[in-house]
Amino acid sequence: MENSSCFFKNTACSYFPCHKGLDSSEFNCLFCYCPLYPREVCPGNPTFITKDDGTKIKRCTDCTFPHKPENYERIMNLLRVTKNEIDIAEYHHGGEQVARAGEAKMTDFSVNTNPLGLPEGVKSAIQNAIPDLERYPDQNCTRLREKLAEKLRISFGMTILPEHIICGNGASELISLVTNAISPKNALLLTPTFSGYEKALKSARAKVQYHFLKAESDFALDETVFDSIQKNKPDMISLCSPNNPTGRLIEKPLLEKIAAQCDESGIFLVVDECFLDFTEHANETMFRFVEENPHLVVLNAFTKIYAMAGIRLGYLATSNPALLHKINALRPEWNVSTLAQIAGEAALDERSYIEETRTLIKQEREYLSKELKALGFRVFPSDANFILFEVNFQKCEENSQSDNDKSGSETNNKFKKNLNMSENFDKLLLENGIFLRNCGNFTGLSEKFYRTAVRTHEENVLLLKKLRALVAKCATVQTDSEEFHK
Repeated sequence: MENSSCFFKNTACSYFPCHKGLDSSEFNCLFCYCPLYPREVCPGNPTFITKDDGTKIKRCTDCTFPHKPENYERIMNLLRVTKNEIDIAEYHHGGEQVARAGEAKMTDFSVNTNPLGLPEGVKSAIQNAIPDLERYPDQNCTRLREKLAEKLRISFGMTILPEHIICGNGASELISLVTNAISPKNALLLTPTFSGYEKALKSARAKVQYHFLKAESDFALDETVFDSIQKNKPDMISLCSPNNPTGRLIEKPLLEKIAAQCDESGIFLVVDECFLDFTEHANETMFRFVEENPHLVVLNAFTKIYAMAGIRLGYLATSNPALLHKINALRPEWNVSTLAQIAGEAALDERSYIEETRTLIKQEREYLSKELKALGFRVFPSDANFILFEVNFQKCEENSQSDNDKSGSETNNKFKKNLNMSENFDKLLLENGIFLRNCGNFTGLSEKFYRTAVRTHEENVLLLKKLRALVAKCATVQTDSEEFHK
């Protein structure tokens, strides 16, 4: 091992030499460990090296800002974040409305987890694990990673090494970890999509560019994404398939083409498949390409498909050794609890539960979409366990009920004509005990867009009954779309 204030080489490291193509004079382990390395403007004034694969990295060997003890305070000041340095909006998610209202026992259509609930086998495993809670969990999730690799092999005929899998405290933690590990300068996002990607990218000080999905194309991703890639030249792209909140799958040939181009161009591609298991296309998972594409990272979670939102468990896979090393270096100790690991192992034993879920979701999604259209809403196609629709009400009718119904009149008179309908409709939903996900805080969507979960038939019937009552109180305004009433 060589070591100095500005040069560090650990030849005993299991990942050495991870920067293939660099000679010994250029190689420096500070590439992995320096806390200042990810910063867009590094105080060490580094030079840049182009690797054999075209990737540009910083050369820290001649650093002019060595990590000596007397520089410690200066380094810490550079790393400290002030409120004005990062402009991150406050993000809201489904389920928060119910939690704030204290209505935990009510059916919540704003959260898109499995309507069948936590599997019985998982419940039993959690109960049986109580005696083990006095011990620390396995911080490497060894058995769970081995079981995940085996499940992928049996289910899809692919080989992913257990050491290429990392488990986390839900997909959200993993999104943050992989983003900070890659530390992109420029990133490309679809919009609308899950806000967690943007939050992680902005926290990593990445410049975020957007590829806008269009309502007139039913929010489907198409070949124009390559124009955005060419124009913005991102270091990292985040995709969600099926996408949240649109529910649209990215077509298999297109997604594979994007992955191939990213690998060729040295762009990291992060694919979130947290809703893929609800579809009939689970065998099209991008986990199939992890071992052959070092620029591909694939995410999934137990949260949605196994209704384990409160347990928090997700996983990712990548074959990139340097990236794996960085993610693990950033990952907190014991980030996955004993209960989460045991619940995950038990969930992977479920067979009929998944098939029953897919059958239910397909049947109820078709039913719910048809009935929402019949109510006059603009309903967008979905491949997932949730549906995006647009509300086009302009005002509430103040006297839709009989004049003899005094209480009804008092309720309706709370809403005056010509008030903002997004606010009125939200109030009506809440007063009638309906919890939908208003999508107004998704980039690219307005307050008129809502996402509803697809739940059991009885729950969906109840939702539609209450929505019909609300529609009777409201005047519908025709949109410009010819598809609106079809």
